[in-house]
Parts: sequence; C-alpha cells; structure tokens
Amino acid sequence: MKNIQIFLLLLLCVTTVLAQHDTVTQQPNIVLILVDDAGIMDLGAYGGEAATPNIDALAQRGMMFTNYHSSPVCAPSRAMLLTGSDSHLTGVPNIPEFLTEKQQQLPGYQGILNDKVKTLASHLKAVGYNTYMTGKWHLGHTETTLPSSRGFDRTFILDASGASNYEAKGYLPIKPTAEWHQDGKVVALPDDFYSSKNYVDKMMEFMNEAQDHSKPFFAFLSFQAVHVPVQAPKEFVEKYRETYQDGWLSLREKRFEKAKQLGIVPATMTMGDMLPVLRKWESLSEAEQQEAANDMAVHAAMLEAMDYHLGRYIVYLKEKGLYDNTVFVITSDNGPEGAYPQGVAIFNPWMKWQGYHRDQTRLGEKNYYGVIGTEFASATASPFAFFKTYTGRKVALRVPLIMSGKKYS
Repeated sequence: MKNIQIFLLLLLCVTTVLAQHDTVTQQPNIVLILVDDAGIMDLGAYGGEAATPNIDALAQRGMMFTNYHSSPVCAPSRAMLLTGSDSHLTGVPNIPEFLTEKQQQLPGYQGILNDKVKTLASHLKAVGYNTYMTGKWHLGHTETTLPSSRGFDRTFILDASGASNYEAKGYLPIKPTAEWHQDGKVVALPDDFYSSKNYVDKMMEFMNEAQDHSKPFFAFLSFQAVHVPVQAPKEFVEKYRETYQDGWLSLREKRFEKAKQLGIVPATMTMGDMLPVLRKWESLSEAEQQEAANDMAVHAAMLEAMDYHLGRYIVYLKEKGLYDNTVFVITSDNGPEGAYPQGVAIFNPWMKWQGYHRDQTRLGEKNYYGVIGTEFASATASPFAFFKTYTGRKVALRVPLIMSGKKYS
C-alpha cells in the first residue's frame, strides 16, 4: 500500500456514501493527520515508547496497517498523498531544496505542486465539503501554489520544509528563515506559539467560523512533530529522561521483539546488524551518551505533545456531535530523520548565531535544537533497516498507517 492508495481509498469512501445516500448530511467527515518523520513503531499503538493514548484509541476502533510504504523524503510523499499521482507527475519528485542543477532542467522537477494535478481538497470541495489545512505544506510558496489556491477554504501553514516549533525561525543554514501563511497571506506568530498546539487551535477556529456548518468537512492536520529541531514543552519531557539510557542497539532490539509480538514482522524473523559505518554506543563518552538519550527523550515527548493536542481536537469534534461521522487517517510522510547536522563544520557556529542552543538543562524548550542523529534513527526504524532518505528493495519506507471510523471498526 502506498500514498496514492490512501488518496483513492478516501475518494472511494466519499463516493460510496454518496451513491448510497441522497442527503449531504450523511457524507463522512475526513480528518487526515500527517506526522513528520515518524518511524513505524514510534506511536504507542505500534509499540513505541511515547504515550499516544488518543491515536491508540483511534487505532483500537479502526484498522492498523503494517505494510504501508511511503516515499523516503517528505515533499514527494505529501504531493502523492494529496493528489493520488506519482510524484514525477505532480512536479515534486525530490525535496525542492535539494534539486540538483541537472534535475532542475528536466520536466516534472519544478519542486512545486503543478497545475496538472488536483488535490484531495479540490475533489472534496467540488462535492460540497468545507476544506481546512493547518501545519506544514512544503509544496510551494507562491500565490498559485499555496494550499489556499489548491482547494482549501481556510489555511494556516508553514511553507518551508521545517522550522522552530516556537517561533518563525529556520532550522538549517540553507533555510535560515521560515514563514507562516494564513489564507494565502504571511502572518506573524503569537508569543505563546507551539506548533502542535496552534495547529489544532487554528483548525478549531476555522471550523467555528465556517459559513455553512451543515456541510461535511475535510481537515488536514499536518504536524511538525517529529521533524528537526526536536522540541517539546518541559512537562512532556521529564517522564522520558531514563527511557533511552541503554542506547540505540538496546532500543532497536526491544522494538524488534515488540514488532514480532504485535505481528508487524513474522515471529521467526531475525534482526540484522546495524550499518557498519554507524557508531557504537560504547564508543561515546558518558556525557555524549546522556546527550543522545536526552534528545530521544525530547523526541518521545514531542510525539506525546502532538497526541495531547490532537486529543483536544477529538474532544471538540465530540462536543460538536461530529466525531461519530468522521473518518480519521493517520500516517507519516517518511521514516525517522537520520541527519546529524552537528557533524558539519558550519552548523554549530550557525546554530549559535541563529539563537539555538544545546543546553541540557533546558531540554526541548524554546531555542533548544534537538536531533536524534543517525544511530537512533536507525534504531527507531526498527524492525526495518532503513530510515529517511534511504530505502530498501521497494524504493520506499514502511511507516505507520491507521484508518478509523465507522467503515473501519
């Protein structure tokens, strides 16, 4: 199963209901929840360490998939997920920031969602849906390529590949700035901004302001969790401070055994070795081990924070009487992020100049630059071998997929 098939399943869900019923009120609402850079076992329902009770509850009343594949990089995954077309047909076959000079000369490599394809939002809007999006877009930043021009009625989006979760600040030397747009116009962020919180806040605000509440809705919640920089409020971090103290090989082995128990992989499967180029946990100093474990603690906390705010949205839907007629789809754009920017000479001075820090007494808080690194990315990709950017024989990554609602219970 791939990105394109989710698109087709959602359209099938709507058209089936339309064929069976004459009244608009019986069309299902659809909530698409996209996690950024999550491994297949990061969520609690798949055996991960992070507490994700709201996602777990959706999984329990729906279906969990274990053989869903996604693109190894984010923008192509998003383009396919939203259009049902191969990424080369959408104009986004590679991350726009990393298009080579040769690629830029080729047809289909514009790096923006072209006008040859329609989004799921456009299709649903045409059959009477209110359509909303909040969160990361990364498919274009011009007037005609922002989501406000691609079928969404109301939008509050980050148009970059990533950014701080607390303020309008980029996360790499090649992406030092970041802009958020509301309904196609650049907007400033509030002082108390935290990405997962405000994306949910804006989604509820847009729905409250809808002119016609009798229409069904399509809501696309595109979280920054758990993209670099990994950040989460302190109250979510503390419980995970001891969770990853035994290192990445231990985590990889624990997840592998859990995957066999859950049936994600056959019980007879044996675990392969980590890539030989990766560091051994024992080669790190005690301080380096603690720092790496701390970043994983923030990683888990960021997932829990996302789930907490998603839970607020679910409560909102229940209070409005919308929950029972809503189909939820939860997935990730690609696997764990294995980049380790601290290993690049220019990065550390740039990070400090940009106002980021690695102060271990302020884990996850504003300006903290968290990154799980290559070895922990390999471990969080367990029971499989590859993580973001790298693929196996199917030229794709296996990531979580949950579909929940009346038709999936």
